[in-house]
Amino acid sequence: MSTASKLAPRKLLVAMLRHWRDSPLLRRVGALSSGTALAQGIQLLNLVALAKLYPLPEVGTYSLFLAIVGTLAPVALLGYEMLIPTTSDEDLGPFLQALLLLIPPIILLIGLVSILVSYGHALAVSMWVAGTTTLRLTEMHNVRRNHFRWIAAARLAPPLAMTTLLVAVAWHGRHDIDRLIVWQAGLTLFLGLIYAILTLPRQRLGTTHGWMQMCKTLRKSASAPLYLMPSNLLNLAAYNAPVLVIGHGFGPELAAQYAYVLRFGFGPVGLVGGTLYQVFYGFLAEAARTGNDAMLGQFARARRFIGYAALAAVLAMALVYPLAFRYVLGAAWMTAGWIAMIFAPFFAAMLYLTPLSVSLNVFGRQHFELKTQAHYFVISVLAFGLAVLVGNAWVGFVLFSALGCLRYALLLRDINKVLVEHRVIGHEFVARP
Repeated sequence: MSTASKLAPRKLLVAMLRHWRDSPLLRRVGALSSGTALAQGIQLLNLVALAKLYPLPEVGTYSLFLAIVGTLAPVALLGYEMLIPTTSDEDLGPFLQALLLLIPPIILLIGLVSILVSYGHALAVSMWVAGTTTLRLTEMHNVRRNHFRWIAAARLAPPLAMTTLLVAVAWHGRHDIDRLIVWQAGLTLFLGLIYAILTLPRQRLGTTHGWMQMCKTLRKSASAPLYLMPSNLLNLAAYNAPVLVIGHGFGPELAAQYAYVLRFGFGPVGLVGGTLYQVFYGFLAEAARTGNDAMLGQFARARRFIGYAALAAVLAMALVYPLAFRYVLGAAWMTAGWIAMIFAPFFAAMLYLTPLSVSLNVFGRQHFELKTQAHYFVISVLAFGLAVLVGNAWVGFVLFSALGCLRYALLLRDINKVLVEHRVIGHEFVARP
């Protein structure tokens, strides 16, 4: 082999590292994805430990709680926090104050409803939603400021806190799952408050703003409760409602297995896709505000690399997950492996489309996302409603995955329409900065 051929791979690696260093988008992805990947790994290990420490019915109880708070927490602020990156500097102070003042009455309402329906973990639901809502608000402000290292550090804190709890359970002997739920909810609230205190801008929040000014900023962001919140709620209900349906119709053991597929499948894919979403959101919003063609070109070219990642994800999940559930969690969890195999194409489509959907928010086309989330909710109701009627949960799993992939194909069509309309597609050939 010639010396030139030996040096070629080295030159290619150097060129790739230099391109990473010189690309603002790739630098942001690297800063956030490293912390995100570590956080996700810890979270998955926590799930393994939980399955080892508690029997399937108690894991089902824990999964039911997570399904409830996982549906309520992301929509508690009515979607307003998602517009923090695009809010003008003039409106940012009163907008943040208005959102912080919304949290207490919303949490009180959620707690009262939980008590009225006689749910046994009403206090834990309130604490968890309050902590997660504060984390989300603060995280979106850090997205605006491009402080992705702070976001990565904050994402590490909740799984590390859960690890501490599980170590304590293993050391002192297993406690009932109800106590673990309350402890974890309290830690989530504590972490949310600490994160807000450390990173929210004290100067802006220290300035007094009138009620009229705060209400004016909320009215300017009316697309949040009209489109973003209903869209997100429909999406979350489509994922989490089947846990409740399966638990009621087929028992807590199958509900636990389905919930673990959500965590081991939607967890990594959703977190990676969500990380890219936040990075792309801040990046594309800045490009749209400044009219930077080079940044728009980087966004357009990044779509291809996300497609490669989605293809790798579907192969890995279809081949690895059934073996992992069987030999890591035990023979009782083999059903989860087969469910994950059915859902693999759906996970890949989710990974590809999640970061690209930022264009719908940045360019004010939230109604497209609301429409597709409504379709998705109908798919969930149809798939698992039919499963209950025929008495076979597998009918629901297959229909949910197949129709979900079709739904993502329709979403991609809408995203491409928006990108063409705003001349983002077509910037692939703009010279790299």
